[in-house]
Amino acid sequence: MRWAIKTFLASTCLFGLLFVHFPSHAINTRLPQQASADVDAFRHDLLIQIAELERTAALSGWSAEQLQRVGYLWEAVGDETRAIAYWERAVALTPDEDTLRQLTLAYINEQHFQTALATLSQLQALLPDDNWALYYTALILAPTSPEEALTYAHPLLLHNAYGTLMQDLYSILNSGQDAFIIQSDVAALYASRRLWPLAEYAFQNVAENYAPYPDALAYAGLMRAMQNKSAQANIAQALALAPDSSTIRMIAGIERRIYQDYEASLAAIYQALALEPTDPVFYSELSLTYSGLGLYDEANYWSVVSRLLQGIGTVDTPPDQASSSDDDSEEVSIPTYDPGMGLSEDGMNNLADIVETEPDDQWMRAVYGWALLEEGKAEGGMTLIDAAYLNANDDMRIAFLKARAHYILGELDEALALYELIASTEDPISELAQADLNALR
Repeated sequence: MRWAIKTFLASTCLFGLLFVHFPSHAINTRLPQQASADVDAFRHDLLIQIAELERTAALSGWSAEQLQRVGYLWEAVGDETRAIAYWERAVALTPDEDTLRQLTLAYINEQHFQTALATLSQLQALLPDDNWALYYTALILAPTSPEEALTYAHPLLLHNAYGTLMQDLYSILNSGQDAFIIQSDVAALYASRRLWPLAEYAFQNVAENYAPYPDALAYAGLMRAMQNKSAQANIAQALALAPDSSTIRMIAGIERRIYQDYEASLAAIYQALALEPTDPVFYSELSLTYSGLGLYDEANYWSVVSRLLQGIGTVDTPPDQASSSDDDSEEVSIPTYDPGMGLSEDGMNNLADIVETEPDDQWMRAVYGWALLEEGKAEGGMTLIDAAYLNANDDMRIAFLKARAHYILGELDEALALYELIASTEDPISELAQADLNALR
């Protein structure tokens, strides 16, 4: 099995088909007023309990059980740093199995992996045959010390709970591939299993070891977003390194959707589509963002387009939409589309049918033209793109495709004129046009 970094991003909800699909409701950062008031009241009650325990301990001293309890309360409040401080004190008094496990998970969440390994060593000293400790030790070691990780993964290959993931991890670590491929595949595996803190760590490790690697930076940022952490710095750095990356533009769109900034999400996804207009994944992600906006007709249309471009169903017999609903299963499926490789024969036929049945959709007409260009049919492709631009010359996405087509065909004057026109607008596509202009000059 291959989990290569370029093909991991995908499924049927959240990353889309080329991305690990995250449901559009994955993280809700905006609560209704009553819900927000309820949360505030709950936090207040927790803080009162903490204060009472602190007061009691000031009079009679701390027990390990009290420290553990306050740690759980701080975790419930949302302050894991303070929780860790109390659990560390509890373990110093009494190395308790449950507290050591809780500390390990907290260290992983906070990206303190060396400290997590030390805590796992304590747990193994307490419980030499503990499979939980073996499991997390293998997961932490795999991105940076694959050979050592193998020794921890091997005893768990047939384990009821951990066996499936350990088998996949063992296969990657024992594949004999270059270190870059192994590290990338480990990161992709963790993301596909929704192990967000570990996936962030693994992608960040790849980004640092093979810098500059903008895709890995962006993926690390997306893993942060899935944990409700700020991802803007990662994504901004990735875009600065690769402004023409459709993958990174798509990640930017997904990250904005996670935080319910749907207009910014749409802008980024349309940028990705302008760069890779035949990618079914991007239309799936577009559908999810429209769903977030409550525009369900648009969401349904682009969801159908996505699946038709994959060759699923036909225009006369549309694909079953029920199967494209958010998938919260443990593992995220991996799609078959490869960027830049064009559509399958069924996907190409469906695209032609879409253009025929939706004659007013000039974007899809231009996309069909672009698909023909990818097949080497320059004359037919350019004819369709020209027709789309003639009917919708205020659509900067179509203008951008036309500029790129002229450039590919060696018609530089025409390409430059269109790029300059697009760059002079305030449309989100102007950013892409300016990047191309900078590269051409």
